[in-house]
Amino acid sequence: MTEQVVEPTSSWHVELRTAFELDRLVATAAAEALAAGQVPLLLAGNCNTTLGVLAALTGTSRRIGLVWLDAHGDFNTSETDTSGFLDGQGLALAVGRCWSALAAGIPGFRPLAEPDVLLIGDRDLTEAQQAVLRDAGLTWLPPGRARDAGAVADAVAALGDRVDAVHFHVDLDVHDPSVAPANTYAADDGLSADQVHAVLAATAARVPVVSGALASWDPGCDVEGRMLGTALDLLEAIAGAAVPLR
Repeated sequence: MTEQVVEPTSSWHVELRTAFELDRLVATAAAEALAAGQVPLLLAGNCNTTLGVLAALTGTSRRIGLVWLDAHGDFNTSETDTSGFLDGQGLALAVGRCWSALAAGIPGFRPLAEPDVLLIGDRDLTEAQQAVLRDAGLTWLPPGRARDAGAVADAVAALGDRVDAVHFHVDLDVHDPSVAPANTYAADDGLSADQVHAVLAATAARVPVVSGALASWDPGCDVEGRMLGTALDLLEAIAGAAVPLR
């Protein structure tokens, strides 16, 4: 396993500029890993950085799907989000709903088709955000359905019929805070560690998992280190389930 740490080189740190610079660096590193027959595994402070791994995958000839686990939809756009919080727009970016000019600068990036996306576990949503997700083309399994093994299996089977391989993205706040608080955005009614592992197993049984990402762990919130242990267990599980892109 080869470990790389990427950091922005610009001395002028603006969130948009820095975020997309990191995405470009991650895309290059992930593409190198793919070329070497390796599985890119990303550890990131936010969800947007997963775009770099996605770009390396969409830059190939394969049709790529996305399984995204999160307490939040991350489906805001620059037009709908008055907070200006870029990390609440990561999934919208992945499907081409916002910041398309900046995303186009990430090597290999092509927006995913919304039906090629499975969103799991999100529950901290406004009514307006829920309405947008219901009208979107992606498949959405909130916690109640995410705990239903049959619903997960059906959703993954439908995704597997459409794509050649998937990127498995986990914002660690998809876990219920009783497992451990991942960050300041943790929300009640989340998934257990076993339920997250079950989603991974169901996905890998139906479609090749060729990359993974764990995002948004804040050690300041995880004072007992329980989420760290949960994250390391999940990282090991993703590494064991994933296969090189063919």
